[in-house]
Amino acid sequence: MNEISFRESLDLADPLYVDVRSPSEYAHDHIPGAVNIPIFSDDERKEVGTLYRQAGRDEAVLRGTEYGGRKISSIVSAMSGYRGKDIVVYCARGGMRSSSVASLISSIGIPVYRLDRGYKGYRAHVLSELATCRGAGRLVVLQGLTGVGKTEIIRRLSCGIDLEKMAGHRSSLFGGMGLVQNTQKMFDSLLALRLREVAGLHYAVIEGESKKIGGVHMPEPLYAWIKDSPVILVEAPMERRIEVLITEYTASGGADAVPIVQSLRSKLGSKTVDDLVELFNRGNLHDFVELLLVRYYDPLYQYSLDRLHFIGTVENLDPDRAAEEVTDMADSFLF
Repeated sequence: MNEISFRESLDLADPLYVDVRSPSEYAHDHIPGAVNIPIFSDDERKEVGTLYRQAGRDEAVLRGTEYGGRKISSIVSAMSGYRGKDIVVYCARGGMRSSSVASLISSIGIPVYRLDRGYKGYRAHVLSELATCRGAGRLVVLQGLTGVGKTEIIRRLSCGIDLEKMAGHRSSLFGGMGLVQNTQKMFDSLLALRLREVAGLHYAVIEGESKKIGGVHMPEPLYAWIKDSPVILVEAPMERRIEVLITEYTASGGADAVPIVQSLRSKLGSKTVDDLVELFNRGNLHDFVELLLVRYYDPLYQYSLDRLHFIGTVENLDPDRAAEEVTDMADSFLF
């Protein structure tokens, strides 16, 4: 069994991270791409932890061994499917759970690494990366009013950084509809991975988001980097913007739309809110979106856009063509 740091594991030819923590620990955050082969269920982990605090280490180890022993066959079977990969096993702190699994797998002839300091060591590495992210390449920022299709352009670029996908939120009042918000730690993990992936490129393209995307916060160094980078304005006619938003949000079902609109009563006034609710309830999404853009979103963001300096403007009538124009404009400006 070889011990390896997360930084060292990035140099492996074909790393496969195996997270042996409980399902809830894995769901909260994990190394992107890691598979979860838990030794304990959430309830078992809670019981073992309680035993450790109330009866001592020996009792907890015995109970943990009992639960883990029942899973030996399934663990071996699952791990055998990854022969030929550089298997890196980790638990919370590089302790007994990962040591036990790594020893078991090594004993049947499958090479395996154990991650030094486990998830805790990995998390420290991510925070270190995000604290110094500005040193990687250059950024080009897309700005524009709501619905112009900035995200659909970014998703067509091999150098795109899709913050909204990482956050599990569209970064607007209605942005959480139909999505599952990621935890802050999971957002950090996905962001660090993407910054690693684009670090060797001449530049990456990112949307000019606020510091907070739904319930997660952008790292301050990245936010400052975005503010100091060249900006391309994305525009689109009203009809195109309505089309983009209806396409994106109708897949969410819209169950939360009316309560969200009702929350705008103090900002928009009762008459506008009542009109919006009526349009939505009648299924007139076109006029609903248009009124929301004209009365709420455009006044909210136009002031900020007026204060920016742009290296150029791209009209997004077709996202594939717009992505090409963004690339051409960024190349011309940076090189």
